[in-house]
Amino acid sequence: MAAAPGTEVLGAAPAQGVHADGEGFPSGPERRAVSIADLREMARRRLPRVIYGVLEGASEDERALALNYERLRAWSLVPRRLRDVSTRSQATTVFGRRWASCFGIAPTGTIGPLRRDIEFHLARAARAGGIPLGVSGASAHTHEAIAAHAPGQVWSQLYAARDPALTRDLVARAAAFGAAALVWTVDLGIAAKNDRLARSGFGVPPKLRWADKLEALTHPAWMLEYLRGGMARLDHWARYAEPGADPYAVHRLYLAQRNAAQTWRELETLRGLWAGPLVVKGVLHHEDAVRAAELGADAVVVSNHGGYGLDRAPAAIDMLPGVVAAAGHKTVVMYEGGILRGSDIVLARCLGAKFCFVGRATLYGAAAGGAAGALRAIDILKDEIDRTIGHLGCPDANDLDAQYVRAPDIPRPPGD
Repeated sequence: MAAAPGTEVLGAAPAQGVHADGEGFPSGPERRAVSIADLREMARRRLPRVIYGVLEGASEDERALALNYERLRAWSLVPRRLRDVSTRSQATTVFGRRWASCFGIAPTGTIGPLRRDIEFHLARAARAGGIPLGVSGASAHTHEAIAAHAPGQVWSQLYAARDPALTRDLVARAAAFGAAALVWTVDLGIAAKNDRLARSGFGVPPKLRWADKLEALTHPAWMLEYLRGGMARLDHWARYAEPGADPYAVHRLYLAQRNAAQTWRELETLRGLWAGPLVVKGVLHHEDAVRAAELGADAVVVSNHGGYGLDRAPAAIDMLPGVVAAAGHKTVVMYEGGILRGSDIVLARCLGAKFCFVGRATLYGAAAGGAAGALRAIDILKDEIDRTIGHLGCPDANDLDAQYVRAPDIPRPPGD
């Protein structure tokens, strides 16, 4: 069936600057996904209820998670007319490297149960899509192994350990395999209270209810993968455990090294240990962003950890303008939180973020269809960015600014 006049068929041909599929990844139903919401539904159907909760849940009442989505939708984008947008670009340079778009994949931890080798799938998709890949300090595979699938594109995320020697070794390992940046996450020094997972019995070790075990049997594709591979071990931490430690012992070691005593001195120490780009992730208050910049951070990421930390935290998008105003001239300000549409990324760029990171969006794709699913998520977001900047009358994403934004619930007088 031909498209209606004035419309385009998503996937029929890549929009300008959008990656064209064809990397040789085995593909399935995910290729028919039109939106991230479609990939989300595919992931929900493939995963057992408890495992889907790992992907979809957050802290306590999940207020901060819901607020991220709600507040992103509250802001409006204001188009400018009669501008030539026949040629458009979303390519963005960060830390001296030009990426295919203005977003990357956020570091997300404890995702091994979603799909066997899911971090390798994400790495292959990032490589094909020409975007950076943040790899969590709680990764199932080592950062070295993941980086082999996306050479030069891994941003190594760090949870500074209680034992300074472990922190030094983690930083040295990142330098040795050629991490493109070191991302120090500062907003999860203590464990979050995840009611959803606690009720299900998902923990270390898991104590699942029989009803959930039986429900998992209704997801045979996931079950076969799990039986082949067993529990993900957090291999990135395995070398610090006792020889022969089982997956639960490695996970307990990782949890025991969670460091609630971190202060600004740790940033000074890391700046001395790491010569490359240093990113501080998890900043919401503008004064913290200024302090990070003054102590040598090359970038800060405005984020509430996807709702996984303080459940009464504000929406990250509402804090972004204040951080940009206070610290944008001192350091690179980035954004993460609630992104499910390319227009969300465009909004964050208009509010001053130089780069964005997506977490759940690419996880939905990878959980649903491996590397092909993650790449589909990337291509969907690229396509939506391309269309959005075209509608706004801004042919280059690097030129987005506050002129294209209307703040929620604050009417502007004519001519403002």
